[in-house]
Amino acid sequence: MANSLSHSQAESATPGVSGAPQIPLKNPSYPQRTHIAERAHWQGVLAACDKKIAPALQKLGVLGDSPSRASFERLHAQMLGARDQVACAARRLPGETGDLYAEDHHKLEAAVAALDRTLQKWDAHQF
Repeated sequence: MANSLSHSQAESATPGVSGAPQIPLKNPSYPQRTHIAERAHWQGVLAACDKKIAPALQKLGVLGDSPSRASFERLHAQMLGARDQVACAARRLPGETGDLYAEDHHKLEAAVAALDRTLQKWDAHQF
């Protein structure tokens, strides 16, 4: 075992490694998080979605045993589904980088658009 190097000797003998200090708990090949400061913005988008859905829930409570209640319940469930998609993307976006960030951003925009379309259907629907 005379040819084997200790761990510290092996690190210093590794070609291409600079002498710059490295953070021991951070993988240097892992991308830097650059969107952490956007968390409040995405939480605001989620809060805006919740604010849009709240009146629909109140109207649903007023319907009682109306014959059109089932169609309103279906639209409300679609609103909640879109809201959940916004919540999932808003939770992940601040920690994503590169293409994953772009993909989640697109998903969030699509979910907000779906919520808006469902709210338009809700408003156009007759009680």
